[in-house]
Amino acid sequence: MIGMRPFYHRPALRWNSCANGAEVSHSDDDMMVPDKRAGEIAGISPQRLRYWEKTDLIKPDIEREISSRNVVRLYSLSRLVELVVASELRHQGVSLQHIRRIISHLRRQGYESPLREVRFALSGDQVLFQHGDGTWEDSRRPFQGVMWQVIDLQAIRSRVQGRLQRSSAHVGVVEKRRKVQASKPVFRGTRVPVEAVRRYLEAGKTTKEILDAFPSLTDEDVKAAGASSSSVA
Repeated sequence: MIGMRPFYHRPALRWNSCANGAEVSHSDDDMMVPDKRAGEIAGISPQRLRYWEKTDLIKPDIEREISSRNVVRLYSLSRLVELVVASELRHQGVSLQHIRRIISHLRRQGYESPLREVRFALSGDQVLFQHGDGTWEDSRRPFQGVMWQVIDLQAIRSRVQGRLQRSSAHVGVVEKRRKVQASKPVFRGTRVPVEAVRRYLEAGKTTKEILDAFPSLTDEDVKAAGASSSSVA
């Protein structure tokens, strides 16, 4: 997209990765975003992102000191998924200390990158995780048949990939473009019609349900859809 620099490609930078052996696909490994953009995508403040890095919770794949006041930090798609999962857990009230205990526990069981290798679910104040063989575990007590809210890693990955294609300046902006959806209002940087989101809202769908249906959109886009239909950029 003209005027955008949402990600970098490692071959052009010629820097070595410090991903500690994390298994990522070739396309994931090549796509990198700077720390500011990573924080925007994951919904994490720059201060929190830096704190997580300093305390070894989630570190960037590449860190390069250009000068004493300029350090470039780049995150891969896989690392972005980890950021979003951790952010979701914190948003659901899980303490950072609890997240660290879970990560340590799972690493002792052989997982290199637990936040993107297992499936997490919440049941009240309990955090449950599902292993590759399908079994569930709770560090405090055996899993028993209870209701849970699953953190869908595939949905998170799709959301991250969709948002990578948009500039942060496009978020929440509605526009009309010739030959796109018959010139009906769409969200800038996407082909998603505003009317489609409005129909979801009118049907009583939650923001989460809408974002699951349209991974490239954000909370701000949903708010824009609910605003006056006459304001089009």
